[in-house]
Amino acid sequence: MITQLIHKIVRLLMHVFCIFPIRKNSILFISQKGKMFACNPRALFEYFYFNNKTNIDFVWVINESSADLEAYDNIIKVRYNSLAYFYYQMTSKIIVSNIPSPIYLPLRRKQIMIDTWHGGGAYKRVGLLSPKQESLVKKSKGIRLKTIEDKNNQAWEQYKAIYNAKDTTFFVSSCKRFTEVMMESQLLPGSAYIETGMPRNDVFFSDYSNLAQKAKSKLGIAEDKKIVLYAPTYRGNVKSQKTVINLDIELCLKSLEQRWNSEWVFVFRGHVLGFHEQLENEYIINASQYEEMQELLCLADAFITDYSSSMWDFALTKKPAFLFTPDLDYYLNNDRGFYTPIDEWAFPYARTNIELSRLIERFDYDAHLKKVDNHLFSLGSFEQGTATKTVCEILLSHM
Repeated sequence: MITQLIHKIVRLLMHVFCIFPIRKNSILFISQKGKMFACNPRALFEYFYFNNKTNIDFVWVINESSADLEAYDNIIKVRYNSLAYFYYQMTSKIIVSNIPSPIYLPLRRKQIMIDTWHGGGAYKRVGLLSPKQESLVKKSKGIRLKTIEDKNNQAWEQYKAIYNAKDTTFFVSSCKRFTEVMMESQLLPGSAYIETGMPRNDVFFSDYSNLAQKAKSKLGIAEDKKIVLYAPTYRGNVKSQKTVINLDIELCLKSLEQRWNSEWVFVFRGHVLGFHEQLENEYIINASQYEEMQELLCLADAFITDYSSSMWDFALTKKPAFLFTPDLDYYLNNDRGFYTPIDEWAFPYARTNIELSRLIERFDYDAHLKKVDNHLFSLGSFEQGTATKTVCEILLSHM
């Protein structure tokens, strides 16, 4: 109750910015609360920049310096939750984000807020359809959790959903199944969904070798090496999450080398909500600080994840991929659970390192393609490589 009251008071105070007119040619972009220049907001920004540069004032919410963003001229940069951020959030005509806007920032009547979301497909549950998570209730190593979600996850999700529905104009959908489950999870009507696929995934429908080369160069990987990318999702309470890699890296590399008769490099990408900076292992290249995940997916010759929706993106590349799920039973029963049964996902799953090794060594490309195509079809994929252009045209029509 105290948290809700504070949010409502701050939300009321934010109306002071209504004394400023809405900046009709301004678009504010934000990815994961300003943590990076990446994801769907970046894809939309780059399209706008190269096609309507002279007609738009660009605002990026970015907390740390971004070399990629610095390459663009005349961009207004503000830090998340700064006074400048509040001003531009409350006065920009269009707000582009990959998560819902903070519930203490109301959307003005003539503003447009588009939530591009940050994952495709329909895998782990979110919002109102997520269960009361045991991991949100527990305290970890003396860390005391203070938000109301720690005591009643469902009450918190209900509270957020009500305000998110008020403050969201459009919501980008990757597939029919995603629209269905998010209508229940987010309380948004079907008319709010733009069913185009994800803008960030358009890259997989054209030649992306230049992006793969860019990532290989930045990570210092030799040209003749193949890359396996391991990118697990987060677990339970992100406030106390620590990096634990249960995957047997040596065995994994050995199996890859045996199956494809080539040398492989193991690249780890931790979830944006986790803490992976200090990860040290002689067999690992830690790419957790690499801004754009799509570039790493372009780079990868093979992919390993668990319950991350990045599997949806990678399925579009049709390259080899596997799921490593040693905690599957716990995740199903005590963490988020799934919208779609794991047996219907695009990639085979292994509960142990030995099982993963066998999946790699016995990989059959024809069977893989059939499974991927069936998965994309069964979820009703909207991905066609034209999402960015379509979404930008819709937004421009409101400016």
